[in-house]
Amino acid sequence: MEFSQPLALWLLILLPVGLFGIAANERFVRQAQRVFLLSDSTAQQWRRTSRIISGGLALLSLIIALSGPQFWTMINDDPHHHLKLAVGIDVSKSMLAEDVLLDDPAADPSAIVNRLNTASLVALRLFEEMAGGQASLFLFARNSIEVVAPTRDQGFLRYMVQHTRLAEMTESGSDLKMAMATGADLIGDHSQTAGAVILISDGEDTENSLDELSNQAELMSSNGLPVYTIGIGQPTDVYIPIHRPGATAIEGFYTDSGGQHLRTRLQPANLQITASSSGGRYFALSDTEPRQLVDSLLKRIPQAAEWPIGSSRSRGLKDIAPLLIAMGLVFYVAHCLL
Repeated sequence: MEFSQPLALWLLILLPVGLFGIAANERFVRQAQRVFLLSDSTAQQWRRTSRIISGGLALLSLIIALSGPQFWTMINDDPHHHLKLAVGIDVSKSMLAEDVLLDDPAADPSAIVNRLNTASLVALRLFEEMAGGQASLFLFARNSIEVVAPTRDQGFLRYMVQHTRLAEMTESGSDLKMAMATGADLIGDHSQTAGAVILISDGEDTENSLDELSNQAELMSSNGLPVYTIGIGQPTDVYIPIHRPGATAIEGFYTDSGGQHLRTRLQPANLQITASSSGGRYFALSDTEPRQLVDSLLKRIPQAAEWPIGSSRSRGLKDIAPLLIAMGLVFYVAHCLL
């Protein structure tokens, strides 16, 4: 048995005081009965004793609960605790295209519904559902930026996703090969974890051919690091709108050096070859809403790991404070009803 807050046990010195107070109250009630010539039956004596005992047990249970009692036990490993993910968000200019049909009731209705904000929402849902695993965050376009090193603090990861102004960080071009390498560098050693790189992108790559992407993905596979890709956008050409910061109105469309409007579309082939060659899997956001996609992804990664995550048991501490609080409330209710 261990206690997370052992100083709270000093409150046990209040237990005799509490018992004395309860007993004094019972004596007062008994004296009042005598004044009014009320008989003191065996049942009343039993109720008096039960009130003193239940009141004392209620106080004892709550004090011990405050000390955070824990005991060692064998528990099943949670697969999510063994995850070590590197999550990459594509911030190339093409991600500003507004060809996404978002089905997420929790999404911000005031935000522009484009590929980039949708990718941010997917990453946010992913960090909400990880439940204890390690994750890192990076952004990529023609270059890659490491934002958060591997951590189990999903709250901080969510904060970075929500408060990073991704639209102001977009740049022309995209390099999926470099994104894979950046994810691998962030993960580092993953011999005792289920490591994986997750790329959230429209699949456009201005730097590499399909063969080059396949070769890099095969290298990732040889290192036991699959790449899971999430495709965002539609497979038909659309223009890339220009918004003034903080505004929702479209002021124009991006053009190339010759003045022609830039067009973009989802490139699933790049994402599919990256995922299949590395031992991962391709997910299309258009097939489902973000939270369902994330649930499927987080179930898939441990199942595809090379070592049996979830089948092992380890020694861990189990908190029994909630049980003691419930017992204390039961004793208190019994004290009041007797």
